[in-house]
Amino acid sequence: MDQYVRGLLDRKVSFGKHEAKVSEWLFLAALTALAAALRISVRSFIADDWSTYWSAWLAELETDGFKALAGNFYDYAPPVMYILYLITLLPINAMTAFKGLCCLLELAGAAVIAGIVKECTGSAQKARLSYGIFLFLPTVILNASVWSQCDIIYTLLILCSMYFLLKNRTWTGMWFYGAAFAVKLQTLFIFPLLVILWVRKRLDLKHFITIPVMYLLGILPAWIAGRPFMELIGIYAFQGSKDRWSLSIKFPNIYQIIGNNYFLDEYVGAGMYLILGILMIVMFYMAYQKVRVTKEMLVLMVVFFGILTTYFIPHMHERYLYVTDAFLLIYALIRVKRFPWFVSSAFIGVMGYAEYLSKNPPAISYGVLAWVQLALLVRIGLDLYHYLHNPEYELPARAEEERRIL
Repeated sequence: MDQYVRGLLDRKVSFGKHEAKVSEWLFLAALTALAAALRISVRSFIADDWSTYWSAWLAELETDGFKALAGNFYDYAPPVMYILYLITLLPINAMTAFKGLCCLLELAGAAVIAGIVKECTGSAQKARLSYGIFLFLPTVILNASVWSQCDIIYTLLILCSMYFLLKNRTWTGMWFYGAAFAVKLQTLFIFPLLVILWVRKRLDLKHFITIPVMYLLGILPAWIAGRPFMELIGIYAFQGSKDRWSLSIKFPNIYQIIGNNYFLDEYVGAGMYLILGILMIVMFYMAYQKVRVTKEMLVLMVVFFGILTTYFIPHMHERYLYVTDAFLLIYALIRVKRFPWFVSSAFIGVMGYAEYLSKNPPAISYGVLAWVQLALLVRIGLDLYHYLHNPEYELPARAEEERRIL
């Protein structure tokens, strides 16, 4: 009997293009079930954002239906409102439906992360490990299941974008990136890596048409419903004008060190010029280094630009490292020695979430956390610098090699 069971567990079973032992599929199923049970156990928590904003938006949509999209009561990108509108048509509790949808997307995000890890490392074990870690990452659980936030939507789209770029399916990858931009402005945090890929001839200018096209498609239903076109075009600009009361909203960046509540107007302008200048210098330097853009480098650039931009841009929120943490997990499994830094980043994120949800000050001051975040930025920056100067990745002189895909 024991031999029969062992033989059954060792039998390989295919699921689509993926093949694994029965025991490995059972392991993934158990992880998924536990992750679902954990999320169900905290589903009843009502955060302030839900009671103040989401509930009011749902009430408008439930009262006026599709034509409510013509109003200016919401400041999120319209595609998120379409999801809320569809939720109002369901015969179940709206918050449960919203959290449930986000949790399903988290499962999809974990699967895409596993696919990227497998693509970069060739290790099925690391892929399965990444699937489980992402599902049980505290910030991921707190984001949707507790806080009722939806950062997983644009994060999933960015993950899909990078996955297809890794697979050399450029158009598909860029359509996903355009869709992510149509959902969340913070997609621009990693836009510099696309500029570098264009300079290195991995992308053509024509591929960037996907960004405005997907944005226009995203606002089209709201425009049809009656909201003025110029309002829809400028909705991201309106978002950026809301948080002028603080330079950093529970986020450990440079403003927690130099002063978060002083010279608000002056630092906002200076901060934007500073990060633009830094990005131009960094992109110029990186774009002309004669090294191959490998899969590891692509993931590393996502992490680097995600940390760099949020460290200097004013008005960052505690949730704005969500995408970066997903890719930092991938990078930590490519280079296992960096795993402690991933843990540190996840811990920093939890501090901001905990203050918002509990209304208690963090156990460690944001000034201290900002120095830790700076150390992480330096560590990732040095990794990128060493990559750019590693003779192993130098490009051959031939022009056709210069254009070789990832």
